[in-house]
Amino acid sequence: MEGWTPRDGFKVGDLVTRVIPSHHTNHEHSDAIGVIITLNAHLAKVYFYDTGKNEIWNRKVLKKAQRGIQHDPKEGRV
Repeated sequence: MEGWTPRDGFKVGDLVTRVIPSHHTNHEHSDAIGVIITLNAHLAKVYFYDTGKNEIWNRKVLKKAQRGIQHDPKEGRV
């Protein structure tokens, strides 16, 4: 079934990150953001901005990304 599965809450268009290293990143962990293009019962096709590729991932190793700018409010103060 394509689209949305209630178990993990992913849906097409969600921003996600990989939680394990990838051969696409020379087996280095990456905090890159990707967007879900298609879903099925166990797999997701995700476009990752760091590699510029569509990658197929098991949904269990994807995590929803935080939306918005992440910064420490104390950083940059004098």
